Amino acid sequence: MSVSRPVQSYGFSLDTEEREEESVAKSKPGDDTRERRDKTDEPQRQSWERRTPSDDRRKKREDSEPRLFMACDDTQDPPEGTDKSGMFLIVDDLCIVCFTDKGQATLSLGMDLNLDWMTLDDFQKHLNGEDEILSGPPLSPNELRDAVKSGDYMAVKLALNSKEDYNLDQEDGSCMTLTMLAAIGGQDDILRLLIKKGVRVNKRQKNGTTALMHAAEKNCLTTVAILLEAGAYVNAQTLSGETALMKACKRGNADVVRLLLEYGADCNILSKHQNTAMYFAQQSKNLTVCDFIKDHISMLSSVAEDTIRAYFESRLVLLEPVFPLACHRLCEGPDFSMDFTFKSQPQPEGSGILLFIFHANFLNEITARLCGPCSVHAVVLNDKFQLPIFLDSHFIYSFSPNPGVNKLFIRLAEAPAAKVTHTHTHTHTHSETQTYETS
Repeated sequence: MSVSRPVQSYGFSLDTEEREEESVAKSKPGDDTRERRDKTDEPQRQSWERRTPSDDRRKKREDSEPRLFMACDDTQDPPEGTDKSGMFLIVDDLCIVCFTDKGQATLSLGMDLNLDWMTLDDFQKHLNGEDEILSGPPLSPNELRDAVKSGDYMAVKLALNSKEDYNLDQEDGSCMTLTMLAAIGGQDDILRLLIKKGVRVNKRQKNGTTALMHAAEKNCLTTVAILLEAGAYVNAQTLSGETALMKACKRGNADVVRLLLEYGADCNILSKHQNTAMYFAQQSKNLTVCDFIKDHISMLSSVAEDTIRAYFESRLVLLEPVFPLACHRLCEGPDFSMDFTFKSQPQPEGSGILLFIFHANFLNEITARLCGPCSVHAVVLNDKFQLPIFLDSHFIYSFSPNPGVNKLFIRLAEAPAAKVTHTHTHTHTHSETQTYETS
């Protein structure tokens, strides 16, 4: 984890025009008297150059290695020449000072956390609940559940550091786990403690809901990020077929939608009522969410087509997709399956249907490949093994779906640690899965 030093001071002027006018105007009566008084108090320094206790602390901080420091500085005097008729904010180590024509008011945003000079290693240990061994009476399972639900971090930490052997995947009457309770409340610190202790982040309720779905629906962005990094299945579905992406789209949670897409959420998964994430985005009437979905689908299709053209040196012509592009994260298990309906139609001479499997990376920009190291062990269509069309590639298969419903199964390599690597299944026939016509 990388934590930068906090910026120590900022100034914001909200009335620049009046200040410019005041700089050319004559001084008000009494200004000379105030200036002489200031000079008498400290003849060799301007008022804003006076040394304060905060200056000593700041110099000490700059001379030392980067550390995390939180404190409230003493209120500083306003700089001479500051426009008192407007507003001038000085943000100095979590202390905000406002100067107005009625005087000076200070709003302190600091908290004494007794962190003193905490190193970055110590701060990371604090996040992980390993900063100190705390002892206390163990909690009962019900008390631990109540502490998680109410967000009582210290109580949870004491309990988990005790010698009590808890079942951290315990469920209540509605099959809610401790992880789900923390996710619903956006209790990130508690969630980190639970993950560190080895909870199963992909446990499901009876209706198939996961902790990630709860966090996505509640718009808890950082909670969603923590769960995804811990290996939460982004494409898991409820019994009604809804995914975390659909739930976020339904609520119009734009930032959560964007994060889920970056982690390989499949936009084309169908719910039980044959609705996609775009349908739920349109239902929420959130244009930003709709644009995210539309742009992501367009980008995936473009990358797929460019990769195919580069591999075949433009010898294939894209026709019509057999089924929309589908995404599967390697960390979500080695098995990918889907059902699709194929409508038989006359094929132009010289055309056929191909299945393309892309290995893609979503880190900064989407990149895909059709050759190289392969995690595909087998492709099965309607209980029949499919063979690659080239001996040196396991990514491209001849594909002969039957009219009506077809079942596709792909066995992949086990990669539980994969976080942002995805396998994209995409058939191509007379055009984009897709289908291509050879020329």
